[in-house]
Amino acid sequence: MFDSNVVKISLFFYIILAGLALFLLWRNSAAPDALKNAGILLASILPVLIVVLPYFKQEIITRQYSFALFYDSENKQIVVGDKFNPYYSNYMYMFTNLSKIPNALDAKDFSEVMDKKGIDIVEKGIVDTLIGKFMMHWDIETKKFEGPVGRSESWSGASKLHKETIPISEIQKIFKSNPFIATPGIIVHPNTSVPPKTSITVKTDNRCRAIVFVNPFAVMEIDIAPSSGMVAQHGIWGAIIADPKNMNRYYVIEYKITANLKLNKTKVYSPEMKYYRKWFENVCDVLERFDWSTVDKNIEKTLNREAISKILGIDNP
Repeated sequence: MFDSNVVKISLFFYIILAGLALFLLWRNSAAPDALKNAGILLASILPVLIVVLPYFKQEIITRQYSFALFYDSENKQIVVGDKFNPYYSNYMYMFTNLSKIPNALDAKDFSEVMDKKGIDIVEKGIVDTLIGKFMMHWDIETKKFEGPVGRSESWSGASKLHKETIPISEIQKIFKSNPFIATPGIIVHPNTSVPPKTSITVKTDNRCRAIVFVNPFAVMEIDIAPSSGMVAQHGIWGAIIADPKNMNRYYVIEYKITANLKLNKTKVYSPEMKYYRKWFENVCDVLERFDWSTVDKNIEKTLNREAISKILGIDNP
């Protein structure tokens, strides 16, 4: 930050001196050497442009994730597993308070899960988690801890940066097409925080959906798109045991989640940009919670502990 202030002070004096030179040349444009001096001033701009033009560039940061929902074709509904498991632990924000909507998880077939209903649930999980994480401030410092019952997380929102607070009523209007967000009482957080002058919109294209955040420094977009659906004949390791009477009972529906941060071309190296980069990384940390690679690691850890407990004869609650 000190270097940035030195640069700004230097530019201030440069502008004053350059302005004085231009003023004198303007007022004395009839001088015998005025044309030559005007050429010198114009030529002096070229090295400055050569130096600063590299700052004018488009920078896009991209992260990709794979989410999954499970469908029980016998009971015609989306399921979370046979018991409390790492999948449900990671995905609980997608399903919290959905009981307020009758038959919220019902679907006539797996294609309905790949369509609007599944996308609505995925979007609800993302939005609910983001609202809670950024409830106090958008510029937060996060800390993660491994405890006896799993990973916990805390964050500090004591930032002095400006913020905009969006009440839950406004969020429900923005996501009015998603009943799992728009219905009062499902998302219980009262508000969330975003950077100053940030607008939030939702775009839908065929079966794809995008949550877009726009402000003077960057455009952040979270894209949700179904990628595949397949029968899990052998069940889902650590989450669902296969049904020997109906090997085609359970389906896995996968979604490709892409997060992009497009930086303002004229502000890529501005002092404030580091906070927007951190904001994006904190958003990506939320998405990583649902990524299948994260869930799979937690499943492996849980099953390893259960296996060791059985070998040692220790009761595993």
